[in-house]
Amino acid sequence: MINSDSTRFNSLYCNLSENERSLFKDITIKMLKVNFLLRTTDNDKYMFIINHKELLTLFFEYMNFDFIIREDKELAYIKSNDDSLINRINKNETLCLLVLRLLYQERIDEVSLSDEIEVTIKELQDKLFSVGFENQVNDRVKRSALYEMLKTFRQHNIIYYSGDLALDNTVIVIYPSIEVAMDFRQMDEIVTRLESLKGGDDSDD
Repeated sequence: MINSDSTRFNSLYCNLSENERSLFKDITIKMLKVNFLLRTTDNDKYMFIINHKELLTLFFEYMNFDFIIREDKELAYIKSNDDSLINRINKNETLCLLVLRLLYQERIDEVSLSDEIEVTIKELQDKLFSVGFENQVNDRVKRSALYEMLKTFRQHNIIYYSGDLALDNTVIVIYPSIEVAMDFRQMDEIVTRLESLKGGDDSDD
């Protein structure tokens, strides 16, 4: 952080109340851990971000992160070309993320911003089977493999679930942050990427 930026950051930070400083600390720790912060799950933190954009931008720039706010999707995230989620997951996880992105895209035009996009375990299982996902038993992805992948995505605020993943009717909420994690604009781009991963060597494991 150059001197002028450092001075500006210190000025903005000193104007925060004690409660705001505590919230700032919580936000920065969380974003460094999970990348994404959504109004859906953290309304108070999201509103702090909206009201203190410059402060957070300066802070993350100092740490070599881009700080990005997508008000149209009601989310904020940090981005580093050296440490993006897509660069840290293996082929099967990438395939699962692509399938979730495909399911999300299929529903996005049917709901408003205030609505949650939901899919069931059965829908996810069927789609994974159709693209030739590995680790299958009796036409289903192994529960342990599915659990580990979905756990990773939940930790990064890409999805949310609370039910038993062994049950077909368990609901997965797909957050708008998936648009950033897997940045495709058109359905055919997603399908093309899925096809490129089908049947390849899992060299990322």
